[in-house]
Amino acid sequence: MNPLVVLFVLRLVSALLLLGFMVAIAWLLYRDMCLTADSLAAAERPSGTLRVIVNESGDPAINTVFPLLPVTSIGRASNNTVVLPNGFASSEHALITQRSGQWWLQDQHSRNGTYLNEVLVEGTAVISPGDIIAIGGTQLKIEF
Repeated sequence: MNPLVVLFVLRLVSALLLLGFMVAIAWLLYRDMCLTADSLAAAERPSGTLRVIVNESGDPAINTVFPLLPVTSIGRASNNTVVLPNGFASSEHALITQRSGQWWLQDQHSRNGTYLNEVLVEGTAVISPGDIIAIGGTQLKIEF
């Protein structure tokens, strides 16, 4: 057999192997990006709700439901997840976060305090379904 033909066949086989390797890497990257996108979308989905059960100021109305996201902020400022436009709420009053499979309520150094089941929250506290968060004249019930 002619050495030029053998050399051509070896080059052709190595080019096909390199192309197959590159396609396999591209496929793995595509699958990884799809899994990452799915997990990020799942993290953004609400995993519970906060329902207004008592509100002395009337805004938001009773039975208004707010989504409970992995990081949910409560306060008077419009950039919060739950906006409470009353004088007792600080602009950034409280924060609800999900960490290690548990939900935590943290008072953000508000002037009037945050109450969990009628107990003043100092620092952070673990919250459960059915707990009631009180900020001024507004009470929010946690539902999962």
